[in-house]
Amino acid sequence: MKVFSTETRPRYTGAGRACVRNTVKHSRCSACEEVCPTGAFTLTAEGKMEINPHACIGCGYCLFNCPVDAVEGIAPAQRHYRDNRLVPPFSPVAPCTEELLMWHSEYGICLVEMEPDTASVWFQAVAALNVRLRQMGEPLWNIVPPSPQTLNGSRRHWLHLKNAGDFTGCVTPGRRFRRSRLTQVSEYSPELDQSRCTLCGACARICPEEAIRFDDLSMTLDPVKCTGCGNCEAVCFDRALSVRENRESTIRILRIEQARCGVCRRDYIAWTEEENACPVCRRHTFGMREA
Repeated sequence: MKVFSTETRPRYTGAGRACVRNTVKHSRCSACEEVCPTGAFTLTAEGKMEINPHACIGCGYCLFNCPVDAVEGIAPAQRHYRDNRLVPPFSPVAPCTEELLMWHSEYGICLVEMEPDTASVWFQAVAALNVRLRQMGEPLWNIVPPSPQTLNGSRRHWLHLKNAGDFTGCVTPGRRFRRSRLTQVSEYSPELDQSRCTLCGACARICPEEAIRFDDLSMTLDPVKCTGCGNCEAVCFDRALSVRENRESTIRILRIEQARCGVCRRDYIAWTEEENACPVCRRHTFGMREA
């Protein structure tokens, strides 16, 4: 008798239930699609993200750029390192800048051992990383010739022997973890148009990172925590919020006031005490709310 096992079922690869397109109806997030080098991610007619597993090469670009860690079935690449440097063998596809930032933060990597003519894509990746590190005020990476230990290790690699002192590992993916590690500079920022905002609070309730918060009499916009998911932008009725790429990490604290509506006589929060009608009453023209 043949025995069936659930483990034989193909593993799911793609944007899982945590994807913001599955949780927020009008989300416009396309982070995975934008960074995928093979175009494996596509947007369906229903507004959902799907992945073609035959086109996916497992580079992990989507892992490190998803704002809510929703990508499933893909693991970050295992890379070889020794002390403060990455060493061969290297993957044919260079890591994205966001992955290299985590090697910089988690492992203290600042060198790459390689021959100048072996992997030009890695040279481009390190150059792009150094642009980001310069903006952050961090030490830049350098590319150095392979050491004798690395050259001997390459021979041992072909013989399937472990080179003493070399390790294999991976870094933690996701914008959330990167934001918690690299707080000196932001990547995204919620921008508010106060003239349109009615302080309904929907943005703060939908934000999974608490980058938008309402306290006693203030509204806080924290770009350091923002991962750029766009949830706040999707639920803002008045189109007062937008999420933009921003390297500034300045927290904005906006003062709000307690006011009383002159129509329905209810208390509400407003930008100034001089406002004489709450947002609901302002939407009811011709005195309908009074009636």
